Amino acid sequence: MIEHNDIAITKVISAACRDFMAFRGYHNFEFKDGINSIVGGNASGKSSLISLIRQALSPHISSHRGSRWGGDYAGTSLIELKFIARGKVHYLRRVVESSDHTTDLHLYIGEGADIEFLRDGEVVTYLSKLKPVLVFDDFQSSRREFFYRLDGNSIAANPPFQTTSIEMIDGVNKLLPIINSPVTKIVKSGNDVMAEYEGRMVHLNTLSGGQIKSIYVLSKILTLLSGMKERDLSKVILIDEMEMGLDRSTIKGLNEAVKQIAKEHDCQFMMTSRFVNGRVNPITVNRFRVPNYYRSQTAPGNSKSITSLIRKYINQVNIKWKP
Repeated sequence: MIEHNDIAITKVISAACRDFMAFRGYHNFEFKDGINSIVGGNASGKSSLISLIRQALSPHISSHRGSRWGGDYAGTSLIELKFIARGKVHYLRRVVESSDHTTDLHLYIGEGADIEFLRDGEVVTYLSKLKPVLVFDDFQSSRREFFYRLDGNSIAANPPFQTTSIEMIDGVNKLLPIINSPVTKIVKSGNDVMAEYEGRMVHLNTLSGGQIKSIYVLSKILTLLSGMKERDLSKVILIDEMEMGLDRSTIKGLNEAVKQIAKEHDCQFMMTSRFVNGRVNPITVNRFRVPNYYRSQTAPGNSKSITSLIRKYINQVNIKWKP
């Protein structure tokens, strides 16, 4: 008997949608083993593709996408996802109304004569048995938690390292040369984390934002992978907006590090990026659409709608606008 959260997803093969969040019309995306780089500018649909995968696998009837995207496509969105679990290909089809409520849910398990078909409530039950994919988003708030965490009258510096293992510290240190970090190594000292920087030991929090952020990204990924290994979780990791606040050299190094991590741990990454050069398996998205909220709002001190101003800007930078 399969219990709750007992089925691990080993790979996402493809994702498709019609009129979902930033995407207008029908779009299909194919994924490969290892790293998949979802590439595009601001508001191009990178985060929408991450949300597509998350919502497709959600055991909840109501979604989390919010009204700012809903109701602009005659009220209906289609989500499709093909993935592998228990060695079998799964094809999921989900219809969502503008109220963010799933109205139709189909799941095909297996292929050929042995295919199994589930519908609606049966699919919800099955999805509740899937082990969740790992998600690394909301990076700005998470990064603040990396620097410190308040607990009553006490403060913890670099809380992700408070209960961490030596194995994770060693894992970060092995990857530091790959990301071209000026930090030679990090060492845990009591409740603090010290960094060997320019021949001397300094507190990790005294480094520049970019230097400490790159170390945070590595520590976060390795912490997620540790949990994945201990609890036999799904081998799919979604990373959104990892690159915010980092220069291109650091971003390139981090991508090389993640490439090595994916190979060593036999897992699949979906990572959003603003840059296509040097990215592994780039998947380009350019489906710019303004959320409904802005269609009825005017800019301060200007009678024109925010949408019209954004349209003017988009035309100026030669991004195709689709009203």
